[in-house]
Amino acid sequence: MNNKWLAISYKLQSEPSKNRVYVWRKIKEMGAAYLQQGVALLPYTEEFLQELQKLHREITEMGGEASVTNLSFINEEDEKRIIDEFNRLRNEEYEEIAEQCERLIYELDRETQKGKFTFTEIEENEQELDKIHKWMDKVSARDYFEASGRVNTENMIEQATKRLHEYSEEVYQRDALKDHEGKI
Repeated sequence: MNNKWLAISYKLQSEPSKNRVYVWRKIKEMGAAYLQQGVALLPYTEEFLQELQKLHREITEMGGEASVTNLSFINEEDEKRIIDEFNRLRNEEYEEIAEQCERLIYELDRETQKGKFTFTEIEENEQELDKIHKWMDKVSARDYFEASGRVNTENMIEQATKRLHEYSEEVYQRDALKDHEGKI
């Protein structure tokens, strides 16, 4: 293995809590894994180095303490555990996205069973699918070690997209039939 890593360690006052939440969110958005409380790791890239240095400045401006360091593991098993943690975090996110897809499919099936075929439903579900795609883009961008859950989630998104297309076709056909019947 022997990857290069970046670590940020930081301490902030407990109040105001918004500062701790802000830092936590920034670190999570980058897709970091926590080694322990207040110490997060990321694979080494110049982009992450710049982002962590910026976060370092922000933490010190908030009155906290921070340090950004290069890190490499001596023990390969320790590094493997960290990579497994990265993959566990991504798989949790992938699972949540797959569940959203299942909900969307369920919603479309329910509307079909009720005979509710409206353009409004299409728009609402297209917005939901768009959110799912954007969420997937964010998660896959921080999937640094190719977590196993990605393929299943991509398949679920494909199924949800197909189901929405089928529903949209049904709405279109029913609407066209209404127009045709109205002209007879």
